[in-house]
Amino acid sequence: MTTSVPRELQDTPGFARGFLRAHLKLILAFAALVTVGAAAASYAQPDAYTSVARVVVESKLLPSGGVPPLPDMGTEKAVALSGAVTEPAAQALDLTQAQAVQGVTVSVPVDTHVLEFEATAATPAEAARRARVFSETYVDVRSKAPDATVPRSVEVITPATIPTAPSGPDHPLHLAVALVLGLALGTALAAAWDRWDHHVRGPSELVELTLSPVLAVIPRPRLHGSERLVVAEHPHSSVAESYRFLATHLLGLGHPEGPGTLVVTCAGNIDLAARDVVAANLAAAAAEAGHSVVVVPETQDVEEAQELLAWAKTPVEVSSDGAGAAAIGYHRLMKTHDLVIVQAAPVTKSAATLDTVQQCDVAVLVVDTELSDRRTVREAHRLAKNFSKGPVCSVLTHRSSLRSAGLPTWVQRVRGDSSVDGRTMTPTPSGNEGLV
Repeated sequence: MTTSVPRELQDTPGFARGFLRAHLKLILAFAALVTVGAAAASYAQPDAYTSVARVVVESKLLPSGGVPPLPDMGTEKAVALSGAVTEPAAQALDLTQAQAVQGVTVSVPVDTHVLEFEATAATPAEAARRARVFSETYVDVRSKAPDATVPRSVEVITPATIPTAPSGPDHPLHLAVALVLGLALGTALAAAWDRWDHHVRGPSELVELTLSPVLAVIPRPRLHGSERLVVAEHPHSSVAESYRFLATHLLGLGHPEGPGTLVVTCAGNIDLAARDVVAANLAAAAAEAGHSVVVVPETQDVEEAQELLAWAKTPVEVSSDGAGAAAIGYHRLMKTHDLVIVQAAPVTKSAATLDTVQQCDVAVLVVDTELSDRRTVREAHRLAKNFSKGPVCSVLTHRSSLRSAGLPTWVQRVRGDSSVDGRTMTPTPSGNEGLV
């Protein structure tokens, strides 16, 4: 028997859906870190200025009057950077040859007979001086040693000028490259993290693991003590409404004539805290709806269950027989109670839980996004499905802050009313956001 799952429970706002949604914060944080680092490095670099001088190289008519071949611009470029040019240029600049050529490049624009001497330096004047000296030295060298067979005409057509604005560093380019690189590295890091992180990311992944619908997705605020019983402590919150909805839905899955027996379990020992919260709130919600409810926890959990359910507005009985006894004699409990909730041990850790699942009408597997292991959840659901005579439902809980969980912001860990001028005042919860 399967259940119809409301769309708002399948697509919970703000919940991870898929790899990108699950690791979006990690990816963006890493990309931001890389981008900030690149920005700091880029802006720490001093400004650079670039000046350009252009020299045209043309062939003269041959002495015989024939048409000369076009100049080989690759050869001319090699000459411009050869020692024949760089050595006298370095002398003119009063620098060593290695210092003189630093920041100087020569290029040939496509389909032209032009050499572009580009010089980059820390100051505008120095950049212009280097571009001018190299271009003029090249012209001087080529003019004094003309080719005897192929006469050349070499002259400066664009003299070097002093730049008015820095040409670098190119901050936008550096930031863009850093952002793309950061996103790529962040995605790779998230993929590595995802490979080793075995937690259940969200309802869509839980559906894939169990091949069955997720009955509810409920926030699990990091609360302590009685605050875990949200139905009683914060009855007007959206979380409490989620539990009421879940209880009503589960009660309809039992016997046709009404509520029956319900076993609430989990996959492994690490999920026990989430199981306890769900079981207690389901019991409180069912009791609030007018049903007589008995909770049968594990023997070692009886005292804690009694303390937690003592805060329920409507009394909920806690049996001390133990979950194993309930699995055997649940018919006896049904004679005196409308609903029996068995708070069973993890499915993969207890054979008694499998017997309980077989005896009860409905089984609820509690899964938590921060606690549950994917492989353990898959195995637990498979075992429960094989042994259960009724439907096996999955409930997903996830850690959430008080505000995002729909709980009032005035929540205090110490239970009690506020008193002002001798008048007792009970705060009214606000922001009922509905099912989460």
